[in-house]
Amino acid sequence: MSKLRKYAVITRISFSNTIVYRASTVSRFFFYTLFIYVFMSLWRAIYQEGSVNGYGYAQIVWYLIMTEFVGFACGTDIFRTMNEEIKSGSIAYQIGRPTHYVLYQFANSMGQFIFNFVSFGILAGALGLMFVGPLPGFRLAGLAPLLLSIALSVLLNYFFLMLIGLSAFVLEDNFALYLIYQKLNFMLGMFLPVEFLPSWLQPVAKNLPFSYVSWAPAKIFVNYSPELCLELIPRQAGWTAAAVALTFFCYRQSARRLQVNGG
Repeated sequence: MSKLRKYAVITRISFSNTIVYRASTVSRFFFYTLFIYVFMSLWRAIYQEGSVNGYGYAQIVWYLIMTEFVGFACGTDIFRTMNEEIKSGSIAYQIGRPTHYVLYQFANSMGQFIFNFVSFGILAGALGLMFVGPLPGFRLAGLAPLLLSIALSVLLNYFFLMLIGLSAFVLEDNFALYLIYQKLNFMLGMFLPVEFLPSWLQPVAKNLPFSYVSWAPAKIFVNYSPELCLELIPRQAGWTAAAVALTFFCYRQSARRLQVNGG
């Protein structure tokens, strides 16, 4: 319990710092609203002919609002933080603290996430109601599975970024890996539902972890059904568990290398 309290304090401090330094949040509010408006206008032109692949206009706008909400509210700068610490060598001081490095970074990021989740959630709901009105067919029964899916999405994205950050122990420059991961997330669910991809690519996308960062929670949100949740959430949980296990394994190997080399 004392260890849990230690990480809870880290989360609380991070949350307080996020509230104090609000300027970056306000700027992200602006860019979030701008992205939604631009892509909403684009989809309005596309939807002159009616529904596309089972998504109505209001559904696709709410889908975009949800995927961008996951990106903006649930995003993290852990990749850049880890890169700077590993390349500068300051990670040696972090490892020497009486906290687990991975858990420390996670607790610190959760403080930011809690604030962003609430503030961007309010903004997302307001924009959706203002632009297209209530989501057609929305049911309160889908709220609990949606929150679970978002939580898994946050964890999956976070630990993937940590894995990319840990690659700095081996690679001199791992920014290319980050760009590849980012673009895969964009193409496989963030800007376009997986159903909009070519038919041969859809099964591939559904069997890769990248679509479960944005597509899965947005799909559950706009087209909720118990069957859909039973299909998507276990896959999200499986990929998340794999990412968490791989992160801790890679961290142990990387920390051991750092200690052996005396860095």
